[in-house]
Amino acid sequence: LGAATASVHADMAKVLPTEPAVGDWLATVARQMGERLDAAIQVVPQLEEHAAGIRAIYAAVADSGDPVVRQRVHGDLHLGQVLRTATGWIVLDFEGEPARPLADRRQLDSPLRDVAGMLRSFDYAARHMLVEQPEDAQRAYRAQEWAERNRAAFCTGYSNASGLDPCGGSPLLRAFEADKAVYECVYEARNRPHWLMIPLHSLSRLTAAD
Repeated sequence: LGAATASVHADMAKVLPTEPAVGDWLATVARQMGERLDAAIQVVPQLEEHAAGIRAIYAAVADSGDPVVRQRVHGDLHLGQVLRTATGWIVLDFEGEPARPLADRRQLDSPLRDVAGMLRSFDYAARHMLVEQPEDAQRAYRAQEWAERNRAAFCTGYSNASGLDPCGGSPLLRAFEADKAVYECVYEARNRPHWLMIPLHSLSRLTAAD
């Protein structure tokens, strides 16, 4: 699946525009993430506990100065957007995140946004079985082990296919993951409150690195 994702990114870069991120693009991305966090806290007060750590993750992006090549990306990549067949993986539904305006979905972006979406999806696939049994330590251990193994395998596949390690400690990838988890918190609070524990747990993990 990691190799298939890298292949999709390579194909899109061949036939659609690409450009290096210039000026204050990283700072703008970090600012927009911070604004989304501020709005999310109004809906999910539990996010306040993680807010300082999340803002530190975003600040690291603004200060990193890492070179970024922007291109068209999938925009809403997760396990529900792929099919495994006898001959390989098929990636579906390139409309991007439906909640975002069409003009935003057409903007060039970092492929790491798609990588982050898939990494978040592994966490969901692993931890949804804990929703009804949150105190089951054995299930929690197995869920964490499964998620870590598949996250690592995905990154290895992507790296082998592209020559680039998408998960090599990039501040931008970490920020994309946190931003996605913040979005998930709002979604779960509004639609499945008993699932809110999943993105909140992920934010605990992401901010613990600080």
